Amino acid sequence: MLPILQDVDLAVHRGETAALVGASGSGKSTLLALLAGLDQPSSGEVLLLNRSLGSLDEDARARLRRGRVGFVFQTFQLLPHLSALENVAMPLEIGEGLSSAQARERATQMLGRVGLAERLSHTPRTLSGGEQQRVALARAFVTQPEIVFADEPTGSLDAATGERVMDLMFALNTEQQATLILVTHDSRLAARCKRRFRIDAGRVGEIS
Repeated sequence: MLPILQDVDLAVHRGETAALVGASGSGKSTLLALLAGLDQPSSGEVLLLNRSLGSLDEDARARLRRGRVGFVFQTFQLLPHLSALENVAMPLEIGEGLSSAQARERATQMLGRVGLAERLSHTPRTLSGGEQQRVALARAFVTQPEIVFADEPTGSLDAATGERVMDLMFALNTEQQATLILVTHDSRLAARCKRRFRIDAGRVGEIS
């Protein structure tokens, strides 16, 4: 078996912003998935929200993340048959147990916060890439999570649109005092994080 990550010793504290950088194939997305409990390590221990993930099965890890962890992906991961409003309201109905009316009210407010008040009924295919990523940001932050994991959040966007999405992501993070852990190839995005970690040959080191 080919090891992807070795001897990782990493702690990110509440409210911090941290960037994972490194060459393609270095293991950045793998590390992010391990930290979020989406994958399980072959050895060692991962703690998320002060819980050891190794003692939890997949359903229990999902329950732990529900409402407390948000995700932003390079490919947006919006449900294509749902409107922007429905995409953002869904985690509130599923994870927070809000009524449809309550969820839609909060989702409407969050979509307004990201500048999409006029796009509530639009499905993803009718939105630009930047608009889709703003919907994804709204969905990630609408539950007021304690942690947000972002995997190349500006990777599919042109420079100008990526800059606007970047500004919005950090603004939302500051407002909600969430922990933000992101994978990026963008040195400008990484530089905006309080802490930066480089992955090289499967090993993780903090950049001073």
